[in-house]
Amino acid sequence: MSKEPTTNSQGLSEECHAMISRISHEVRNPVAVIHSFHQLLLLAHPELSNDLYFQKIQENMAFLNSLLDELSCYNHSYRAVRAYVNPYLLLQNLCADTGVLLEKQQVSIELVKESAIPRFALDTTQFRQLFLNLIRNAAEAMPSGGTIKISLCFDGDFLTIRVQDTGCGIPAEDLPTLFDLFVTHKKNGTGLGLAICKEIVTAHDGTISVSSVPGCISPCSLPRR
Repeated sequence: MSKEPTTNSQGLSEECHAMISRISHEVRNPVAVIHSFHQLLLLAHPELSNDLYFQKIQENMAFLNSLLDELSCYNHSYRAVRAYVNPYLLLQNLCADTGVLLEKQQVSIELVKESAIPRFALDTTQFRQLFLNLIRNAAEAMPSGGTIKISLCFDGDFLTIRVQDTGCGIPAEDLPTLFDLFVTHKKNGTGLGLAICKEIVTAHDGTISVSSVPGCISPCSLPRR
């Protein structure tokens, strides 16, 4: 009698995650070799740095490495190793770190605590990745600058965290597929960022959604454990 494949809360089997891991590993090896030869070629012929085709190779190598990094992050995002921490303090540190970079894009970030926030059992690495992705998406939605507002509210059972931007919003027809794996509506998107967010929130037994009003609101709800 065959054993039923184990699945995470989104239905992806352990075997599927293992296959993603193997594929990512096998692809990363030749990519690393290509990158090494690429750097050696640049050292031998520095004049190539001004060549358009060489620059395109650099851009696509950077994209490929980014894709592999995000694929690895997605593959590990469904398992949460938790510790009791204060999510407000985590977000306070994250906003301080990202705020400096966002200033260069004329984007300001506000963190608002709407109630007392207790300690939660969270995977701190995943929590940081989750909100880095949401902050990055919000900033990309405001190429001419704007404001990102992150608000936290605890009702006694659930912690709700909202990330809101002042961009032009998301077309209604794109909303149903925003969290689908490898589905992207951005020119240089990988289709992994919001899929990672969904996996992380699900691993914490929570929910996440997106609404567009215009501007974009991404509410994330996490139960206290």
